[in-house]
Amino acid sequence: MTNTLEPTIPKPENIFYYNYPIEEIFNEFSIDPKRGLSSEQALKSLELNGPNELKKVKKSLIKVILAPIINLLIIIYLLSAVAMWALGEVQRTVPTFIIVGFNAIVAIVQQLRAEKQLEALKKLSEASATVIRDGKETVLPTNEVVVGDIIKVKTGDKIPADCRILECMNLSIDESSLTGESEPVKKTQDLNPNHEEELPLQDQKNMMFFGTFVALGQCSAIVVHTGAHTEIGKISTMLEESSTGEIPLRNKMNHVAKYLGIGVLILLIFSIIWKSFVLSSLESLSWDSFRDAMILSIDLGMKVMPINLPLLTTIVLLTGVLVMAQKGVIVRELSRTESLGRVSVVCSDKTGTLTKNEMTITKIWTASKEYEVSGYGYDPEGIVHYSWNRANPVENFELDMLISSGYLNNNCVLNQKIVGTLGKSKTKTSWSIIGLPTEASLKVLGKKYKSDIDDKIKVYEFIHEFSFDSSIKRMSKLFSKDGNKILFTKGATEWILPLCSRYQLEGKNLPINEEIRTKILENMNLYAGQGYRILTITNRLIDETLIEQDLESETARQTFESDLIFLGFVVILDPPRDDVFQAITDCKKAGINVIMITGDSISTGKAIAEKLDIYNEGINLAIEGNQLEGISEKEFPKISVYGRVSPEHKQIIVQRYQKMGKVVSMSGDGVNDALALSMADCGLAMGIQGTEVAKEAADMVITDDSFSTIVTGIREGRSLFMKIRTIIYFFVCVSVMEAIILFSATLNINDPFFEMWDYGQLNILYVTAHLFPSLGFTFGNISKTIMDEKPRDSAEIITKDIIKIMLVQMLLIGLAIIIVYYLCLNGTIGLSEFNLSGIGYNGSPNEVPQFQIKARTMGFVILFILESILMPLQIRRINHSLKDSLHDINYKKEFLFYIPSFLILIVGIYSLSIQEIIGQNLGTMFNFNFMFLDIRDWVICLIACLPALFGFEYIRKIARKKHISF
Repeated sequence: MTNTLEPTIPKPENIFYYNYPIEEIFNEFSIDPKRGLSSEQALKSLELNGPNELKKVKKSLIKVILAPIINLLIIIYLLSAVAMWALGEVQRTVPTFIIVGFNAIVAIVQQLRAEKQLEALKKLSEASATVIRDGKETVLPTNEVVVGDIIKVKTGDKIPADCRILECMNLSIDESSLTGESEPVKKTQDLNPNHEEELPLQDQKNMMFFGTFVALGQCSAIVVHTGAHTEIGKISTMLEESSTGEIPLRNKMNHVAKYLGIGVLILLIFSIIWKSFVLSSLESLSWDSFRDAMILSIDLGMKVMPINLPLLTTIVLLTGVLVMAQKGVIVRELSRTESLGRVSVVCSDKTGTLTKNEMTITKIWTASKEYEVSGYGYDPEGIVHYSWNRANPVENFELDMLISSGYLNNNCVLNQKIVGTLGKSKTKTSWSIIGLPTEASLKVLGKKYKSDIDDKIKVYEFIHEFSFDSSIKRMSKLFSKDGNKILFTKGATEWILPLCSRYQLEGKNLPINEEIRTKILENMNLYAGQGYRILTITNRLIDETLIEQDLESETARQTFESDLIFLGFVVILDPPRDDVFQAITDCKKAGINVIMITGDSISTGKAIAEKLDIYNEGINLAIEGNQLEGISEKEFPKISVYGRVSPEHKQIIVQRYQKMGKVVSMSGDGVNDALALSMADCGLAMGIQGTEVAKEAADMVITDDSFSTIVTGIREGRSLFMKIRTIIYFFVCVSVMEAIILFSATLNINDPFFEMWDYGQLNILYVTAHLFPSLGFTFGNISKTIMDEKPRDSAEIITKDIIKIMLVQMLLIGLAIIIVYYLCLNGTIGLSEFNLSGIGYNGSPNEVPQFQIKARTMGFVILFILESILMPLQIRRINHSLKDSLHDINYKKEFLFYIPSFLILIVGIYSLSIQEIIGQNLGTMFNFNFMFLDIRDWVICLIACLPALFGFEYIRKIARKKHISF
């Protein structure tokens, strides 16, 4: 070993301090055991090892903020804007930079909001530790504790660093946040008997670890690792090194955007070349005409680019984030919300997530009766009953004595506090303990049985305690009452029953015969085999002659803990959360597989899993973590319970599901969950019980620790994913269709500058037919049946089936527009006096032929009806009929978004005065240039829309049969 306080020598990571005698450790750190570190030594240790803080996972600003809005489509859009600016069209470039800038601002604001919400989850006060410095006990902030410090801890204290125990008394440590074990671990100062052997954390009995808690007892210890060098710190550091990979939605969106951008770029270049060729053939090619050709082509390319796609996707996600925050799900990673909506496997930690992590007595077995106990957890609401008749202390002497014995022979303290549930704008009553969970269950039982039990037991005067000894698995306390000395003993049945000579039955103490002994063991084994924990309760009267002996002598305990009276045993379970049953049912209905992962034994895990309908004998498998490597690909999907799982096992489980193409969510609260939380497609940490490491690793934080809130989050995530897919479908469909129509129209051998609609009209189209439907998609309500559907396809944001549907819809809409447009253009659909009485204002109405003005007007109306009214109704739920969509009350709010766009259309056609005001103030940016349409024209437009309407309804019918949906 080397001196770790010597600044010039790096601290080795492979020293197993549990294998070294305490004297060697003191020599290693040059410490006086009575005086601790000097101030000078502490400063050197701080310089060498750094502050006692966990390393924060740093995220790249580029990846967090700019990645969602930077893709090939936007790059082409920005380059096009720069080209327009260079060609002198400054006015047309301003909206470009406003749109892109708004995208960036929304992303930044969301990230700041998410971080602010996370800060609200952190504890209001800094943890502190008692250390010995310069011979004095000093209380310091945890981050100032250094290697070599001697610390002192007691029941309820948080361990400030990794420590080697020096002296301890009846010490048990709650290591559930680190190892996943629900039971506190008994600790000792003794040297590891297998010297120089490397041990797993669970077997390092003379070590305490940063972030764990003292469940019982007190001790002094020497700090051997701090900060990133602690066991928790190593996991936290590994989080930086592990990669969560590309976010699926962003990856797929960039994929779509890349092809759209390339397509637009090809059309743009081809358009410029074609116009140059036509101008050349007409002998009209000059710099000015070439410049105009470039401006027209670039502007048209920019118009058909779905630039609002990333912005609206960001708004959908942001809206979902705010809604989820109100419902108790705090989102740390914006784009992970859609991943939650596509989850097909939820890997859930048992302790504290599916269960309360609060040991609860559910049954009491006595020789005369078997009682039931209602209520779960540390909340003392509930009753002790027999056939739902509340047990009466007067009529049930042995029950009364059993419960009083468990309450008195106890060192646990039960506390009540009010906890805020961030995001839900409400508080909840929370019960916590200081001490052992098993003893807490006895305290709660006492309060359920008698609300005034604390007053009733005041007649007992404490004399002596025989502390729990793991070698004999029992604990006793001696009390005095009315001049009588009574010993109360509790412990494991197999150790205590042989010490019992009598049992209590209806107030009488009867000798235990073989029949009674067999009956007790059979019932005990029945519950133990179901995963319950059994605790036997006994007592006895102590003769005055025994009291005279030295209670600290080696023989005293053996003498007192004999000739015991068996009162009964209690059946203990870490109960499921109240709302977890319904949540798991909802998951199964939604096609989501729930997997239980625990550090406990298989039998305990199976018992809980069977109650929750996660595990079914004969259908599902339950294995220990170390059996994972031998499990075949065929057997793996059948596993629903994993026991004795290490952090490495959790990572393997997540990876194997991901290799199967599953979208995996991992929920948990402990440090041991952190790496799996980070690797999962969507990591969910618990807000109340969760450690800071788990919260840092997770994508979302469940503020109320409720499993049902996870299901709520999945429901919201599904809604977001459906909205995003709908928006992407809408913009890709209309953008590609419009691009083909508009660019095809420019292939005019006689007029290279021919435009189906002018600049101002296209701007109106994009702020009506494009904007308002997409806002309806964004802010629309969730379908009632969204959780009745199977998880969404994770392969592509736009599947092959969706592409086929899209092509049919583009064809139907495109044909309707082109046919009517050219029938108007060639005069087949003639002009009426009413048409000519209302030609829209554009400053120079005579420049555009009247037949073209009518063609533009009627083509615009058809495009508007199909794109902004019928298409949104039909694609909102592609696997439902139009009739069902119109009757779904959840979608009625979306109709409000169609009213403004319809009013704009009517104003654009029939209000010349408003058109004139807009034209005079906004120039060509929003020129309408339409003409009045009569009844005949409207009828023609509506008839032209019918093939698209009924044709797409037929396509939707096929989609329903093939189970195609967004």
